[in-house]
Amino acid sequence: MLPSLALAFLAHAAAAHAPEVREQLSPAALDAAAWKEHDACVRSERQQRFLAHYLRAKPEQRERAAAALIAARPVGASPNWAPSLEALRLVETELSTGHAAERVELDLLASALDLSVAPGAFHARSEGLGDPLVVRVRRAHPVEVREDFWLELRWLASDGSELPARREPIGFRAVNEQGFEMYVRGPLGPEAPWRLFGVVTRPDRPTEGFALAEVRVDAVADLRMRLEAALAKPRSTQPGFGRVAALARRLVSTGRRGSAALSGGELLSALEHWPESGAPTGIPVPLELGWRETDGVEHWIWTYGPASDPRRALAILSPDSEAPDHVLAGALGALWRDYAERTGTQLFALHLPAQPKEVDGLLARLGQWLEDRPLYALARGEATARLERGFRAGEAPKLAGIVLCGPLVARSDPERYGSVPQLVVGPQAAGATHPRRSGLEGSGVVILDDLSLPAQVEAWQ
Repeated sequence: MLPSLALAFLAHAAAAHAPEVREQLSPAALDAAAWKEHDACVRSERQQRFLAHYLRAKPEQRERAAAALIAARPVGASPNWAPSLEALRLVETELSTGHAAERVELDLLASALDLSVAPGAFHARSEGLGDPLVVRVRRAHPVEVREDFWLELRWLASDGSELPARREPIGFRAVNEQGFEMYVRGPLGPEAPWRLFGVVTRPDRPTEGFALAEVRVDAVADLRMRLEAALAKPRSTQPGFGRVAALARRLVSTGRRGSAALSGGELLSALEHWPESGAPTGIPVPLELGWRETDGVEHWIWTYGPASDPRRALAILSPDSEAPDHVLAGALGALWRDYAERTGTQLFALHLPAQPKEVDGLLARLGQWLEDRPLYALARGEATARLERGFRAGEAPKLAGIVLCGPLVARSDPERYGSVPQLVVGPQAAGATHPRRSGLEGSGVVILDDLSLPAQVEAWQ
C-alpha cells in the first residue's frame, strides 16, 4: 500500500482541525456510545446482506423487491424514510426463496437478533481446542416473543461449508435489551475469514428453522502477538491510526463493531501496514474525526485512496443511521473502489453534522489537501437535507459538483446550490430542466439506487 502525499498532509494536519474534546464522559456513557456505533454497523451489515441477495436475484424478482420496499413505507413517514430492518428481512426472504414469506414469530425473532463475538477475531489453530469465544445475543430492534425456543450457532467457512458450534434452549424472557450470552470455540484451521450465524427453531418443530444474520469473525495467525506489536507502533500524529487501534481493541475485547468495511483481520492488517507518511491506499481507513455528538458518539471521516495519485475527490455523505464507512463495504464498496481506481478519485465517506453552520467547515477540511483538484459531493437520503441546510446557513462549500440521491431530490431548488452543477437521482428526476441540473430516474429507495450511482456519477462527471 503506497502512501498519498496529499493524504499525508491531511492526516498530519488533522490534529489542528479536530473538534475539541468535550467534557470527560462517564464509563456508562462511553459504553452506550459504543453500542450506538455498533448498531449503525448492524444496519449497514443488514443492508449489505440485502443487496447481496438483490444482486443474485432475477430481474422480475428485483422489480417485486423494489415495489415491496416502496409499499413498506409507513403513512406519515419522514420524506427521507429508509426501509426498516424488518422490511429488508421480509423482502430478502422473498428474493432468496422466490415466494413471499409468512411473518411467523420465529422469523421475526431471527430478524431482530444480533450476534457479537468477543474476541471479534481468534487465533488460528490447526490442532487442539479452538479459542474460547463469548457470543452476546441481543435485540437489534424490539420484537415480541411469547414462547421458548432453541438457538443453534453455526460456523460458515468461505467455501460455504458449515460446522456446528453450539445449541441451547432459550427462555423467551432472555430476549430483552440486555440479551444473553452463549459460549463457543473457534474452528480449527489456517488463517481465514469465518462467519458465525444462528438458527432458531421450536422444540416441537426442529426442522423448521429461521436463520439469524451472520457476523464475520476472522481466524488470524499469531493474533495477540501481532496486535500488541502493531499497537506499540508510534503514530501519535495520525488520528486514523489511533481510530483503527481503538476499533481493533473494542472488537477484540467486547465484540462490538465500529466499521462496516473492515473485519478483525483487516483492522490488524491496516495497523501493521500503516505507512509513516500518511493513510494507506487500497483499503478503506478512517482519516480524522469529523464531529462528535454530545453523548460521545464519534463520526469519523473515512477514505479510500487509489493506487495512482488522485486527480479529484468525491465526498459521499450518508445518513447517520448507517456506519460512516457503509459505502466502502460489501458489494457496494466494491463498486465504489472500482470507480476510484478507474477514475483516479480519492473517496471520502462521512456523516454531515446536524448543525447547518458546521457543514461548510467540515467540507472545507476535505478541500484543504486538494490544491487545484476538484472536490465533488454525493448526498444520499437524509444527508441531502443536511447538505441543503448547510448551503442555507452560510458560505457555500467550494464544490465542483453535487449529486443528490433520494425520494424528494427532484423537488429541491436548483438555485439553492448557486452556480454548482448538479445531478439528481430519484422519482421524477429525469424531467429536470434547469440549465445547471441534470436528472436521472430513480426508485426513491436509496439502497437500491446505490448500485447504479458509481456508473452514473462517472458518466455525469
